[in-house]
Amino acid sequence: MNIENIADIEKLIRLDRQDASYKKLLFEALLDMDVYILASTEYVANSNDPNLIPANESRPPDAEDTHLAITLWEDQDGNAAIPFFSSIDILQNAIEKEETYVRLNAVELFELTQGSSLVLNPVSEYSRSFSPDDVQDILKLTN
Repeated sequence: MNIENIADIEKLIRLDRQDASYKKLLFEALLDMDVYILASTEYVANSNDPNLIPANESRPPDAEDTHLAITLWEDQDGNAAIPFFSSIDILQNAIEKEETYVRLNAVELFELTQGSSLVLNPVSEYSRSFSPDDVQDILKLTN
């Protein structure tokens, strides 16, 4: 399923809330989406690796030199969850101050965050929580 606009994912979230048989359609739709997460990339210096140049040297760090620092929020039950957003507009409406964000494919996000709880579009009427089991079910659809 190809998501043409945000209204499509919102409709699937609404249908999934009413009827669990829409869960697989929602999961399949997520496979084709790019999403936004609150995160920053940070340089990681490995002092044991002689091939790495310190961050203050004049070269951009390689992908191997950086890691993604993902922001965690508390879900409704007070547990840590990774917020992610289906659009920039929804992300901007959810935050109080300017924050750094990263755009990536939803499958990449789920692969990076296996074992974590996530919430799509928190602070929105089209919010949807994903348990670690949900994430595994979504990733099984990629095989």
